[in-house]
Amino acid sequence: MKLTLLCVGKTRERFVQDGIEKYLRYLRPFGDAEVRSVREEKVHDLKDASRIRQREGERIRNSLPPGARVIVLDERGQEFTSHEFAAYINKAQEGGVRELVFVIGGALGLDEAIAGHAHTVLALSRWTVTHEMARLVLLEQLYRAFTIITGKTYHY
Repeated sequence: MKLTLLCVGKTRERFVQDGIEKYLRYLRPFGDAEVRSVREEKVHDLKDASRIRQREGERIRNSLPPGARVIVLDERGQEFTSHEFAAYINKAQEGGVRELVFVIGGALGLDEAIAGHAHTVLALSRWTVTHEMARLVLLEQLYRAFTIITGKTYHY
């Protein structure tokens, strides 16, 4: 199964990028995993937030691979325990899903139209975290899910 994180903007924090690279390496035995980004809009005035999310949303839509199962991250989405998330991933694998694309919006969030076309809207937590940190947390949880599915020691 291929895993893609499709994100708005680049990861700027070095410590976050180091963590992302670490978990991408850890995920290699379980399949292809990558982080791709689309260009973020510059924020000059928060009154333009809706227009900014819309433009970023268009870039995301144009970058979605055909046939992939799209999972959008949003704090209002469905929360899973680690075991429930592993079961969700496993069910997708067993159902023949070849690619999961996790969409993470930018600093101003995600265009509602993207969430409306997603197969699943997922919340990492009810807490708000930076979009950069969300990437790292999601990759760690994906690794945890695959270790649960395969019975490897990581999750206790």
